[in-house]
Amino acid sequence: MGKKKDKKKVFINQLKILENLEDKINKLIVEHRKLSGSHLGIVFRTVIDPNEPTLYKQGHHGKGEIFEGVRECDYKISKSDPNWVLASPEHGLSFSATMKHAVNTMKFLGGFQKKGTKINCAYWILENNEAIPKDMEFVQDPDNPEHYLLTITKDMKISDLVFKLKWIAQRMTTIDDLSLEAYKDA
Repeated sequence: MGKKKDKKKVFINQLKILENLEDKINKLIVEHRKLSGSHLGIVFRTVIDPNEPTLYKQGHHGKGEIFEGVRECDYKISKSDPNWVLASPEHGLSFSATMKHAVNTMKFLGGFQKKGTKINCAYWILENNEAIPKDMEFVQDPDNPEHYLLTITKDMKISDLVFKLKWIAQRMTTIDDLSLEAYKDA
C-alpha cells in the first residue's frame, strides 16, 4: 500500500501557493505601474445592478440628480447650463487602485442597497496613457492613496462625457465571480 497523505499538510500547502500567487500578482502590478506612461496599470470600480460600470440608471443612482447617466455628485454639472460639465480635480468617477480597496468599497456600498441587489466589481487595464480618453485623467485622493477619481481636465458637453464614459465601459470587465448581494433592506 502507498503512503497515506496528511490532508492538513496538503491544505496548508495549497494556502501557501495561493499566498505566493497573490504576492507575485501584487509584485507584477507594482512593476507595471513603474513603467513609463503606466501610472496605475489596473483600476477597479464597484458596479451596482442595474447600473453600468460608468453610467447610472434613473432611480438607481443614490442622492442628487442624474444627467444622461452621469451623477451630479460625480461630475460638476454647470448650474447655468446642465448640458455642460465643468472641469474639476475634485469631481469624477471613483476607482480603486487595489483589489482590497475595491472589495471594501463593495461591502460599504452594499449596506445602502435593497436586499438582493447585486454588487459587482469591474476592472480596467490601462496599458498606457492613450487608454485614458483625451481631456480626462486620474487624480489620487489626498486622503486615501488607494482611491482615485477619473476627472475631466477641460469643460465639455455632457454628451461628450457620456461618449467617453461609454468608451471606457466597453474596455472594462465585470468580475461576475466576485458578486456580492445586499443582505439587508436599506
